[in-house]
Amino acid sequence: MNQINVTFRHVDPSQALKDYVVEKLGRIQKVIEKAFEANVTLSVEKYRHIAEVFLTAPGITIKAFESTEDLYSAIDLVCDKVERQLKKYREKQKDKGQGALPEPMVSGSSLTIAPGRLRIVRMDNFLPKPMTVEDAAQHLDILRVDVVMFVNQETNQPSVVFRQQDGNIGFTEAAAR
Repeated sequence: MNQINVTFRHVDPSQALKDYVVEKLGRIQKVIEKAFEANVTLSVEKYRHIAEVFLTAPGITIKAFESTEDLYSAIDLVCDKVERQLKKYREKQKDKGQGALPEPMVSGSSLTIAPGRLRIVRMDNFLPKPMTVEDAAQHLDILRVDVVMFVNQETNQPSVVFRQQDGNIGFTEAAAR
Protein backbone atom coordinates (compact mmCIF):
# COMPACT_ATOMS: atom_id res chain seq x y z
CA MET A 1 0.00 0.00 0.00
CA ASN A 2 1.41 3.38 -1.01
CA GLN A 3 1.54 6.12 1.57
CA ILE A 4 1.87 9.75 0.49
CA ASN A 5 2.21 12.36 3.25
CA VAL A 6 1.92 16.04 2.34
CA THR A 7 3.23 18.76 4.67
CA PHE A 8 2.57 22.47 4.13
CA ARG A 9 5.11 25.08 5.28
CA HIS A 10 4.38 28.79 5.12
CA VAL A 11 1.39 28.07 2.88
CA ASP A 12 -2.25 27.44 3.73
CA PRO A 13 -3.11 23.73 3.58
CA SER A 14 -5.20 22.96 0.53
CA GLN A 15 -7.05 19.74 -0.25
CA ALA A 16 -6.74 20.56 -3.97
CA LEU A 17 -2.92 20.72 -3.70
CA LYS A 18 -2.83 17.52 -1.65
CA ASP A 19 -5.03 15.71 -4.19
CA TYR A 20 -2.83 16.99 -7.02
CA VAL A 21 0.31 15.62 -5.33
CA VAL A 22 -1.34 12.23 -4.68
CA GLU A 23 -2.50 12.04 -8.32
CA LYS A 24 0.94 12.96 -9.72
CA LEU A 25 2.89 10.60 -7.45
CA GLY A 26 0.33 7.85 -7.96
CA ARG A 27 1.48 7.60 -11.58
CA ILE A 28 4.93 6.37 -10.54
CA GLN A 29 3.33 3.14 -9.31
CA LYS A 30 3.69 1.85 -12.89
CA VAL A 31 7.45 2.43 -12.75
CA ILE A 32 8.22 1.16 -9.27
CA GLU A 33 5.80 -1.79 -9.06
CA LYS A 34 6.34 -1.95 -5.28
CA ALA A 35 4.73 -0.23 -2.31
CA PHE A 36 6.38 3.07 -1.51
CA GLU A 37 6.20 5.87 1.02
CA ALA A 38 6.55 9.47 -0.08
CA ASN A 39 6.89 12.50 2.18
CA VAL A 40 6.15 15.69 0.26
CA THR A 41 6.79 19.17 1.62
CA LEU A 42 5.21 22.16 -0.09
CA SER A 43 6.45 25.55 1.00
CA VAL A 44 6.56 29.19 -0.02
CA GLU A 45 9.53 31.48 0.67
CA LYS A 46 8.93 34.99 -0.64
CA TYR A 47 8.42 34.40 -4.38
CA ARG A 48 9.77 30.83 -4.45
CA HIS A 49 7.28 27.99 -4.40
CA ILE A 50 9.09 24.82 -3.36
CA ALA A 51 8.15 21.16 -3.68
CA GLU A 52 10.35 18.52 -2.02
CA VAL A 53 9.87 14.75 -2.21
CA PHE A 54 11.52 12.10 -0.08
CA LEU A 55 10.47 8.69 -1.42
CA THR A 56 11.42 5.29 -0.03
CA ALA A 57 10.66 1.88 -1.44
CA PRO A 58 12.26 -1.54 -0.95
CA GLY A 59 15.94 -1.00 -1.75
CA ILE A 60 15.71 2.60 -2.93
CA THR A 61 15.58 6.12 -1.52
CA ILE A 62 14.99 9.18 -3.69
CA LYS A 63 15.11 12.86 -2.78
CA ALA A 64 14.02 15.53 -5.23
CA PHE A 65 13.60 19.30 -4.97
CA GLU A 66 12.12 21.91 -7.32
CA SER A 67 11.51 25.62 -6.96
CA THR A 68 9.40 27.76 -9.31
CA GLU A 69 7.05 30.74 -9.20
CA ASP A 70 3.98 28.48 -9.04
CA LEU A 71 3.34 25.61 -6.64
CA TYR A 72 1.55 23.44 -9.21
CA SER A 73 4.45 23.68 -11.66
CA ALA A 74 6.92 22.91 -8.84
CA ILE A 75 4.87 19.77 -8.07
CA ASP A 76 4.88 18.80 -11.78
CA LEU A 77 8.64 19.25 -12.07
CA VAL A 78 9.53 17.42 -8.85
CA CYS A 79 7.26 14.47 -9.70
CA ASP A 80 8.79 14.26 -13.18
CA LYS A 81 12.24 14.28 -11.56
CA VAL A 82 11.28 11.44 -9.20
CA GLU A 83 9.89 9.43 -12.11
CA ARG A 84 13.08 9.96 -14.16
CA GLN A 85 15.24 8.88 -11.21
CA LEU A 86 13.16 5.74 -10.72
CA LYS A 87 13.35 4.85 -14.43
CA LYS A 88 17.11 5.42 -14.40
CA TYR A 89 17.47 3.20 -11.33
CA ARG A 90 15.28 0.53 -12.90
CA GLU A 91 17.39 0.55 -16.09
CA LYS A 92 20.56 0.14 -14.04
CA GLN A 93 18.96 -2.85 -12.30
CA LYS A 94 18.03 -4.39 -15.67
CA ASP A 95 21.56 -3.79 -17.00
CA LYS A 96 22.89 -5.70 -14.00
CA GLY A 97 20.51 -8.53 -14.82
CA GLN A 98 18.47 -8.11 -11.67
CA GLY A 99 15.28 -6.92 -13.42
CA ALA A 100 13.14 -6.11 -10.40
CA LEU A 101 13.95 -3.89 -7.48
CA PRO A 102 15.97 -5.65 -4.76
CA GLU A 103 14.54 -6.76 -1.45
CA PRO A 104 14.31 -4.14 1.32
CA MET A 105 17.57 -2.63 2.50
CA VAL A 106 16.02 0.35 4.28
CA SER A 107 14.23 -0.32 7.53
CA GLY A 108 12.62 2.73 9.10
CA SER A 109 15.34 5.33 9.38
CA SER A 110 18.24 2.89 9.67
CA LEU A 111 20.12 1.23 6.84
CA THR A 112 20.34 -2.56 6.88
CA ILE A 113 23.02 -3.99 4.62
CA ALA A 114 22.53 -7.59 3.54
CA PRO A 115 25.76 -9.58 3.07
CA GLY A 116 27.16 -9.13 -0.43
CA ARG A 117 24.49 -6.56 -1.36
CA LEU A 118 26.34 -3.30 -0.65
CA ARG A 119 26.50 -1.14 -3.78
CA ILE A 120 27.74 2.34 -4.46
CA VAL A 121 24.83 4.00 -6.23
CA ARG A 122 26.20 7.51 -6.46
CA MET A 123 29.63 9.10 -6.40
CA ASP A 124 30.43 12.77 -5.93
CA ASN A 125 33.58 14.78 -5.71
CA PHE A 126 34.16 17.16 -2.86
CA LEU A 127 35.23 20.81 -2.92
CA PRO A 128 39.01 20.66 -2.38
CA LYS A 129 39.51 24.40 -2.03
CA PRO A 130 39.62 25.51 1.60
CA MET A 131 36.54 27.43 2.75
CA THR A 132 34.79 28.44 5.92
CA VAL A 133 32.02 26.36 7.46
CA GLU A 134 29.57 29.16 6.64
CA ASP A 135 30.58 29.14 2.95
CA ALA A 136 30.18 25.37 2.81
CA ALA A 137 26.74 25.66 4.42
CA GLN A 138 25.72 28.16 1.73
CA HIS A 139 26.81 25.64 -0.91
CA LEU A 140 24.09 23.28 0.35
CA ASP A 141 21.52 25.66 -1.16
CA ILE A 142 23.62 26.71 -4.14
CA LEU A 143 24.29 23.11 -5.21
CA ARG A 144 20.85 21.90 -4.05
CA VAL A 145 22.35 19.00 -2.12
CA ASP A 146 22.08 17.70 1.43
CA VAL A 147 25.79 17.09 2.06
CA VAL A 148 28.92 19.09 1.16
CA MET A 149 32.42 17.82 1.90
CA PHE A 150 35.18 20.45 1.96
CA VAL A 151 38.52 21.40 3.49
CA ASN A 152 38.01 23.64 6.52
CA GLN A 153 39.94 26.89 5.98
CA GLU A 154 40.61 27.34 9.70
CA THR A 155 41.87 23.82 10.52
CA ASN A 156 42.90 22.50 7.07
CA GLN A 157 40.97 19.27 7.88
CA PRO A 158 38.41 17.40 5.75
CA SER A 159 34.96 18.47 6.93
CA VAL A 160 31.31 17.93 6.12
CA VAL A 161 28.21 20.10 6.44
CA PHE A 162 24.82 18.44 6.05
CA ARG A 163 21.15 19.29 6.16
CA GLN A 164 19.36 17.60 9.06
CA GLN A 165 15.75 16.38 8.87
CA ASP A 166 14.63 19.26 11.08
CA GLY A 167 16.07 21.77 8.57
CA ASN A 168 19.10 22.74 10.64
CA ILE A 169 22.64 22.41 9.34
CA GLY A 170 24.99 19.84 10.90
CA PHE A 171 28.81 19.96 10.81
CA THR A 172 31.48 17.35 11.36
CA GLU A 173 35.23 17.40 10.93
CA ALA A 174 38.06 14.85 10.85
CA ALA A 175 40.02 14.86 14.10
CA ALA A 176 43.49 16.37 13.81
CA ARG A 177 46.28 13.89 14.42
